[in-house]
Amino acid sequence: MSRYLLARRATFLLPLAAAPATSALAAEATATPSPSPAPSLAPSRLLPAAPLAAEEGAAAARQGALALQAGDWRLSTHGDLAAAYLNTIPTFRQAAGDDARLRPIGDELRERVAFTQFETAGRSAGEAIAAAIDYLRRNNGAVGGEVVLPQGRPIQVVAPIAAAPGVMVRGPRLIEAPRFAGVTLGVFDVDGADDFALADIGFSLGRRCSPVRVRGDAAGFSARGLRIREGRSIWFQRARQARLMDIVARGGTSVIGAGSGPDDRIEDVVATGIQGYDLHDEAIDLNFNVRSFHLSGFTFRRCSLARNGEVIDIGGGDCSDISIANGLIDCAGSTHSVAGIRIKQGTRNVNVTGVHIVNGKAQGGIGIHVTHATNLAIGETSVDNSFGRGFFSEPSVSDVTWRGGRCDSPIIVNGSSDLRFDISHDGGGTESRSPAFSFGFGARRISVSGVVRNRPMASAIVVGHGRGGAVDCTVSDLTVQGTQRAVAAQDGCHRLSVSGLRAQDMAMEAVLLAPGCRNTHLRGIMALDGSASRPAAFPAIRLGRDCHGTVLRDITARDTREGAARASGPALIVDGPCQGVMVDGVLGDNLPAATQIGVDRLQGSAVGAVLTIG
Repeated sequence: MSRYLLARRATFLLPLAAAPATSALAAEATATPSPSPAPSLAPSRLLPAAPLAAEEGAAAARQGALALQAGDWRLSTHGDLAAAYLNTIPTFRQAAGDDARLRPIGDELRERVAFTQFETAGRSAGEAIAAAIDYLRRNNGAVGGEVVLPQGRPIQVVAPIAAAPGVMVRGPRLIEAPRFAGVTLGVFDVDGADDFALADIGFSLGRRCSPVRVRGDAAGFSARGLRIREGRSIWFQRARQARLMDIVARGGTSVIGAGSGPDDRIEDVVATGIQGYDLHDEAIDLNFNVRSFHLSGFTFRRCSLARNGEVIDIGGGDCSDISIANGLIDCAGSTHSVAGIRIKQGTRNVNVTGVHIVNGKAQGGIGIHVTHATNLAIGETSVDNSFGRGFFSEPSVSDVTWRGGRCDSPIIVNGSSDLRFDISHDGGGTESRSPAFSFGFGARRISVSGVVRNRPMASAIVVGHGRGGAVDCTVSDLTVQGTQRAVAAQDGCHRLSVSGLRAQDMAMEAVLLAPGCRNTHLRGIMALDGSASRPAAFPAIRLGRDCHGTVLRDITARDTREGAARASGPALIVDGPCQGVMVDGVLGDNLPAATQIGVDRLQGSAVGAVLTIG
């Protein structure tokens, strides 16, 4: 076949490639001799090319391969097929065999277009993107396709672009949206369009602009490799089964937000590899009716720069099944008080694992703040010693477990119930008088295990402060070293249980029961080398007056120091009349003073073995 005829056939075939080959063409192709390579066609013999704007001339003419296969001409591309759609005809050669991985030209042209193909006189770049999306919608329906934003000057968008089902818009072009008039809108409006996707796009946005808003019960939205500067967050109103990955936001309000009001519904959102820097508000803002939201592998620094706030904000109206895992929250950089994580009204079933919260403020800073929540699990999470409160829970909080990790700032529980802590705390030798743990204002069933160290000016645990005190709290299997006291029970404390406590180098008593504490159980307590750095000798256990119903069993006080360094007081002192007290198995080992003082003040009580070995 002559070079001219082959050129003619290729020229007319490409613009019609979206339609099936006619039977005449198929018969003609079948009769064509093969398989000698087709000669290269000079560009001057073809129709004039209209290269992509971003390809800048010669780069638009990339090579492909044209082959006769199963009675149809097929193109194996090595470059941008959008160039073929623009009548830029690449050089052709015949395929080596039927096993070559080739696709029909028509399929490629239907499924992948460049927005530059739709830039015409009077149509802006943003409108060209919308036209490309609409083209894929009209030709492919829900199958969709891909709109390419090739390299080039930034794209100016002045109005939201409607999404279509199954369409992916892929960069790497930058989109600029200086501002939208009126309310906040998304550059891409995903209103009920399932399986819409964004990939590898940069956004530079005005303060009323969001990269995308997902609503209309749209399912399957995904975004990957977005780079967002300024503007608002990716926002979900009514959406499900969304996937976000490898997103970096700088200087805007937030990175991800969900739930504007009680009519919104968001379900099954997975976000991984999320980064936010220099944000005016929260990095993550989950408000109304968010169910099954999972965030992992994140880094957030310098957030809530514009006001007092938090880095991750969860709750406001029926949020459930939330997981926050494996990330860094850095609260530095703001002049305001910032919380690392805040969990508030209407939230349940939250899991926080492997999160590091650092660089808070001593005045007003909170690592984890829980105001209204139930069923919160925290694991292997750390809060450093820079916060005024490392963990703070308020009334209407119940069923919280923190197991593993550390909180080196004070833990405060006010009016909450059923909280369990098994963590370590190291005060770093701070001069703060705030205890490591404090439970009060009506706290119920709070338990503590683990390790507390190096808080010499404060107690490890204070129980029963404030109106309502604390009831049914438990301290078990706790090691305390270098604090003022291990446990200080105030007058509002009732039914406290302390067991398996090892207290070493206390400045004062290991356990202090203030006057009025009732029905306290102390068992299996070891107090070593008490009255550290104090001229006065303090007892291991001190009972104030009216500590009725106290049980003391298996209490051991030892002083392992030598000579003048020995400063421990007696194992037990009873300051005033108490009734119904049981004392048994109190051992003073090698103490300079008597094992017990004031036992005669016990009324209607039982005193068993009280021994001094020295």
